[in-house]
Amino acid sequence: MAKIGEKLLNFIGLEPTDEEEYDDEFEEQEMMDDDMSFPPDDYEPAPVEEKKFTKKGREHRGDTGKVVGIPDTSKVRVLIYKPVSYEDTQSIIDNLKEKKPIIINLDELDTDVAQRILDFVSGAVYALNGNIRKAARNIFVVAPYNVDVSTNAAESVDDFGFGGYLERD
Repeated sequence: MAKIGEKLLNFIGLEPTDEEEYDDEFEEQEMMDDDMSFPPDDYEPAPVEEKKFTKKGREHRGDTGKVVGIPDTSKVRVLIYKPVSYEDTQSIIDNLKEKKPIIINLDELDTDVAQRILDFVSGAVYALNGNIRKAARNIFVVAPYNVDVSTNAAESVDDFGFGGYLERD
């Protein structure tokens, strides 16, 4: 009966499989795995840090003492600019990029030039995630994202746009 099965498999084009072939492949794989391992005398386990937890699930650190943060002693310098032309705008923006708050006095400029400066500065403030506030007539406070400017005035340039904020004489 086995010969009929073999003839049928040969007719189809299949050959009976020999189980010994699989055993050889498995032994070859084991030999490759053994070659890739490290010798036992070179093996050092990594140190494991033991952590103790309290009932609330937080890590218990023992008597490590208090850690007190040191306050930042660097002073924040506010720059005051009174531009005389549109070309002064670049130095204003460069200081804003360096995270320095700036007060811009546009009082003595022609209204058209002052509006161009304010438009340029407002675009840079938006791009740098800063903020801009009107402090007084034609005077604006420009601050980088890390400086919070608060005011008691009801209006701010961020809320209402720039139209009409430059007052004319």
